[in-house]
Amino acid sequence: MKRVVSIFCMILALASFAAPVQPKVAVVAHEPGYYTSLANHIQRWLKGAEVQSAVVTPKEMPSALAAAKIAFFVGFVEPTEGEVKQIASFIRQGGKAVVFYTASPALANLMGVKVLGYKTAPYPGAWSRMDFDTSALPGCPRSILQTSTVLQRAVPVKGRGYAMANWLDRSGKASGEAAWIKTDAGFWMTHVLLADGDEALKAQLLAAMCGSADKTLWNTGAFAAKEKAKADALKAYAAKQVPRKGEIHAVWDHSGCGLYPGDWGKTIALLKASQVTDLFVNVAGAGFAHYPSKVLPRSKTFEQEGDQLAQCLAAAKGSGIRVHAWVLCFTATRSTPDRLEIFRKKGWRLKDRDGRLTEYLDPSNKEVRDHLIAAIDELQAKYCIDGVHLDFVRWYERSEKPNDATDTITRFVAEARRHVKRPCWLTTAVLGKYPSCIAAVGQDWDSWLSGNLVDYVVPMDYTESLERFESFASQHASSASHARRTIAGVGVTANESRLDAKAVIDQIRMSRKYGLAGNALFDLDVTLEKQILPYLRLGIW
Repeated sequence: MKRVVSIFCMILALASFAAPVQPKVAVVAHEPGYYTSLANHIQRWLKGAEVQSAVVTPKEMPSALAAAKIAFFVGFVEPTEGEVKQIASFIRQGGKAVVFYTASPALANLMGVKVLGYKTAPYPGAWSRMDFDTSALPGCPRSILQTSTVLQRAVPVKGRGYAMANWLDRSGKASGEAAWIKTDAGFWMTHVLLADGDEALKAQLLAAMCGSADKTLWNTGAFAAKEKAKADALKAYAAKQVPRKGEIHAVWDHSGCGLYPGDWGKTIALLKASQVTDLFVNVAGAGFAHYPSKVLPRSKTFEQEGDQLAQCLAAAKGSGIRVHAWVLCFTATRSTPDRLEIFRKKGWRLKDRDGRLTEYLDPSNKEVRDHLIAAIDELQAKYCIDGVHLDFVRWYERSEKPNDATDTITRFVAEARRHVKRPCWLTTAVLGKYPSCIAAVGQDWDSWLSGNLVDYVVPMDYTESLERFESFASQHASSASHARRTIAGVGVTANESRLDAKAVIDQIRMSRKYGLAGNALFDLDVTLEKQILPYLRLGIW
């Protein structure tokens, strides 16, 4: 009898293992790629608020919705009739739906919303903040920063809901556009939640929605108490740290516009207060310039916001912060479609191994290299910059590469060195995994240090694992002289990693253990401003 019971228990255990319990929160991504990426961010934010969820495809919707109390629908721009019926059935059975960025009449009718159509921002920063009616949703934040450039405008159907959040511009002026609508069926957003900062508040908002659907999923009071305890412990840990004299504290500014577009002075003041020594500001690339270039095509940012490099340098004067012009080299990222077509006709664009055109440029093409060198010369002639910071100094990893691929990249770096005159620094963002990056993208950056071609390398050591970060740091310190010229990149909000303040502090400490010159934090955004820099300036910086 005991044997029978034992076998029965084993069968139950195996059945349980084979069919895991579905979470009460589903995140449905309509298609792979961009929308799946957004769905993964939602799952990550919810996890940070201690709410478990599952990211599923439309094919997996039936089983996921059967178990869910609330479901987030990402990328349902043109849902099928069958998908709308599934969502309708879910709502009828008491589930709450959260719908992002769609003009679907069927979904709008189901959710109690009237769509008004697509609209682009009438001016820069027109939709930069969402202000909430906190009485509409217990536990939701008062406001969340996010800059959106397009909306699928909508209003609630009378008697079914109301706008619980509205868009404001960067000056705080109301735009008259709804950001979030709360209805009897759930919630509707006129855009999507971007991973561009204010992530803790976005997590809080999503968790509050889950709590409104099922009180067992999230409790406002318990969450607040845990967050306070975590913050207190983090402050105590940060305060125990001590700064290191002469260390480089760099920050990458990917937007090229600072934290507060239109107000570089405010950005520089924050960086100075946070003991930042160096700023890599992304102002140029083969296909764009955020300043009045005669070599590179002028960007929309320049046309709308003015000369970003001049504004940054003026604000940084006397601050002690070194400003480096960050130049994207063998990539046409940020190019307009017209510019991409020009590059195609010139024969500048690389093809992948399947023969398809990419947005990467051919390092072996002399015209491409001359174009970039001319841009570097113009930057130095026009601006009193402290450095030139080269990025994408490499081949596209999925392209066919010639036998001299590595030599081609090294020769370009050497040419840049001849044109970047000291005391102006020449630095390069590089792949952290060395020496595999030589075969992968032709980037032999260790030889650049040995040949004195660059002042510093900045390997992008983006990882959430401290052990893996240590393996990078250990390699960078293969020689003491190379360690002193290596600034380890920390992926605070990179695609590969998302770090809290303790993780950042620990990676900085690890860099010091191996005698590296300092660290560069990616990226200058609201997360860095609110969740990282305040703790670094308590001690370690």
